[in-house]
Amino acid sequence: MILFYLLSLDKISDIYIGETQKTVYSLKKSFLANTVDNLIAMIDHRREARAKAMEKFVNRTAIAIDLKMGLADAEFKEFLISFFRDNPDYSFMPVIVWDTKGDKVIYDSQNLAGSTWESTLEQVVPGLCAYKVLTHGEKNILFGVSKTYMEELIKTEIADIIRNSTFEGNTYIWVNEILNYEGGPDYAIRRVHPNLLETEGTYLSTEMRDIKGNQPYLTELEGIKKDGELYFEYYFKELNSEKVSLKLTYAKLYKDYDWVIAMGVYQDDIQAYINETNEKSQSLASRLTLLLVLLFVAILILSFFLMVLIEKRHYRKSRKLLESEMNQDPLTKAGNRRSGTQELNAAFKEYQASGYSPGIMIYDLDSFKSINDQYGHSVGDLVLIEVVKAISGMIRSSDKIIRWGGDEFVVIFYGLQEKNALVFGERILDKVSDLKILAAEGEEIGITLSIGFSFFKETDEDFAEVLKRADQALYLSKSKGRNQVNIIL
Repeated sequence: MILFYLLSLDKISDIYIGETQKTVYSLKKSFLANTVDNLIAMIDHRREARAKAMEKFVNRTAIAIDLKMGLADAEFKEFLISFFRDNPDYSFMPVIVWDTKGDKVIYDSQNLAGSTWESTLEQVVPGLCAYKVLTHGEKNILFGVSKTYMEELIKTEIADIIRNSTFEGNTYIWVNEILNYEGGPDYAIRRVHPNLLETEGTYLSTEMRDIKGNQPYLTELEGIKKDGELYFEYYFKELNSEKVSLKLTYAKLYKDYDWVIAMGVYQDDIQAYINETNEKSQSLASRLTLLLVLLFVAILILSFFLMVLIEKRHYRKSRKLLESEMNQDPLTKAGNRRSGTQELNAAFKEYQASGYSPGIMIYDLDSFKSINDQYGHSVGDLVLIEVVKAISGMIRSSDKIIRWGGDEFVVIFYGLQEKNALVFGERILDKVSDLKILAAEGEEIGITLSIGFSFFKETDEDFAEVLKRADQALYLSKSKGRNQVNIIL
């Protein structure tokens, strides 16, 4: 009976190990895909925000010029050219001043003008993300911001974010930019790679092989062309090490930039977690086995079934722990975007059923980039943590704080009424403003937030619409001078 028990226990352990491997592997794949998707969502959000900012910049420029419209023709011409030429804040702007009487260009900051005013508009305007056309007497003026300039700013920002992002273990994000979808030598450029910073900007070939003869770039390109995304494995150098290990990678194409955004996890890291879990399980099983051997033979069968139950419970507990870790932002301990998406979806479905909407709040830290730049990312991380702690102390246990991306957070207030939203938002602003974070040499950093509120509406088709309104309210708080709360219903 003891032998039968031990053999059965060994078989159960094999099943447990196999199921644990499947679970860990599945969760890691979800983590890779969700992280890449979050980065792509961040790119789209920053492009939209940057386009709005450029449009505001162009409009303010137009207002400044409009104040001088009363000048005589010669004075206005001298002012206009000096305004753009001598001001470094406008050095990146394409500016064309056209003399309609002489039908010729009299100022062209980037040599973009055509042979006629009409051809100039046809050639230049499509390449601008924001622009204005003004007229003064016999002068036509075109100025704006090029799409290329705006996109390069965003690419630089995203590259810096990727290089400064840290993940557990040897995990990191990298970007390859495809030049030729047919493959071959120089088919792509290694655009961002935290593990090989010195190789950024080098060309890649689909003929490259790893130590086992695999062609990872060819595999990646074929998968991207077929489905736009893929999981695949190959051997690659570990982060901050010369060790080469098998790597599970998820890659997805961001077509607007021809970027293949990828993230990988080394199989050694996965196996280490599995081994640790298995060791704990085996240790528990050994202790129980010793105890059962000392018991009467009559209760061995009962103990065997009890062991099976314990193993199942331990497996379920391990799975829940893994899922909990995957749903939590490792820095602030707030919910991550994956769990937040699920929570918002559930809240929206509850609203559809009951008609009662929770309060949806979006906040981000004012001038957070300046804090990172001046004091370093460790101080920036401490600021994020302390703000989440402060707000957590003001809300109910049923409310949810979610790190949506970077320094932007979403908070779901179950039970908050519309009439109380602004008052409660002001209390949050006061609480956060009272925080003092110690930086280098005892210097204290003051913190402020900008907050946007909204609630679900009957016309909403999904939770994304309430987020959009809350984000607009947040933008309103920013535009009014920050450290404010606004609501858009």
